[in-house]
Amino acid sequence: GQLLHLAEHRARKAEIYARYREGFAGLPVSMNPYLADTAPNFWLSCLLLDTGCGVTPTDVHEALAAADIESRYSWRPMHMQEAFAKYDYITAGGASVSEDLFNRALCLPSDIKMTKEEQDRVIDTIRACF
Repeated sequence: GQLLHLAEHRARKAEIYARYREGFAGLPVSMNPYLADTAPNFWLSCLLLDTGCGVTPTDVHEALAAADIESRYSWRPMHMQEAFAKYDYITAGGASVSEDLFNRALCLPSDIKMTKEEQDRVIDTIRACF
């Protein structure tokens, strides 16, 4: 039944992503990137803190939790999980891209039923962290 509403849901997810991106303008953060010639589904909006900005995902997560707003950390890379720690993994010039993203990212509320007022609360709470 949800396939009947796929275009509508994708459009709503894109709106949420765009509002976050606009709402965080001027902060040392970015939203999950995508290439200009692609059409992402915007399933999840993730905040990426600039390296060295002085604010951590934990700072933002705890501020949101104090405002009764749910967020979650990014997925832990497989090489950092105990079951896979002994296995080799690929790096980019010796640096782990997935580990860097894990240490700087936070998944934000992005449900299609989110109101503009609810999203404004998320934006305002995050802006107050800086």
